[in-house]
Amino acid sequence: MRFGIAVPNYGPLASAENMVRLARRAEALGLDSIWVADHLVAPVGVQSIYPFDKSPDPKPGDMGVIEEFYEPLTTLAFLAGATSRIRLGVSVYVMPYRNPVVTAKTVATLDALSGGRAIFGVGVGWLREEFTALGQDARHRGRVTDEYLEVCRRLWRDEVAEFAGRHYTLPAVRSGPKPVQRPWPPIWIGGNSEAAERRAIALGDGLHLIDLSPGEAAARHAALRAAEAAAGRPQPLSVSLRKGILVRREDRADDRPLYGTPAKIRRDVAEYADAGVDYLVSNLRQAESIDALERALEEAASALLEA
Repeated sequence: MRFGIAVPNYGPLASAENMVRLARRAEALGLDSIWVADHLVAPVGVQSIYPFDKSPDPKPGDMGVIEEFYEPLTTLAFLAGATSRIRLGVSVYVMPYRNPVVTAKTVATLDALSGGRAIFGVGVGWLREEFTALGQDARHRGRVTDEYLEVCRRLWRDEVAEFAGRHYTLPAVRSGPKPVQRPWPPIWIGGNSEAAERRAIALGDGLHLIDLSPGEAAARHAALRAAEAAAGRPQPLSVSLRKGILVRREDRADDRPLYGTPAKIRRDVAEYADAGVDYLVSNLRQAESIDALERALEEAASALLEA
């Protein structure tokens, strides 16, 4: 199993200096990748509910936390220049928010300039008020994502790319540079739904699950393999999972997966591996200072890499 760590491209600790510091430390510790998130604006008066909220009575959140938000692909390009080996991922890029030709060009440029280090995590989005602010219709985000992804794939793969769909038409064009990774950087489709599974089988290289327990991940993995067989997909998808991590000195009775002592975290990692997960992307616990966040990174890397 390989491991990645999210660095803060939003919130009070998000800054150029802090992100470079954490990216370089993650690389020095031997982690495989660093990850950033995606939003463009912080709507006021939100009614949308985060779809992965596991609380018994989920409610709309305060979007103030995403008000100061560094754009993900620009941030990864900046961090590529500050590192040399570590891979660069976004979990997840909201595909319908941006013109697909611009997305394809930016991702290809990132991959080319970084020497083939990009991982392109993609999602359909959930914050309806953000769609409205961008002049987009959230009701069509799934179909738009499918078409936009196919436009990107053709621009990355083909010498002359063209596409005709319901939501986008691309006349015959040439576009370079091509990504270093051929035919394109790994496309990980984010989500736990059957729709995400179908999208991954049709258009992706991996399924990127969000905040599932080992048992839930095992069920999703079994369903994915059955769906792949039914669809006749020759190459199985990779299965990754994004999940928070918190290293503690003592275990607690109510500790969630990847919460607890290093020994417990190693047991959790083994359970995820048995469930079919081959890549873990961990969000660090919240911290009040960059020093505390770096210590959390070091603790998480130690627990994960010894697993």
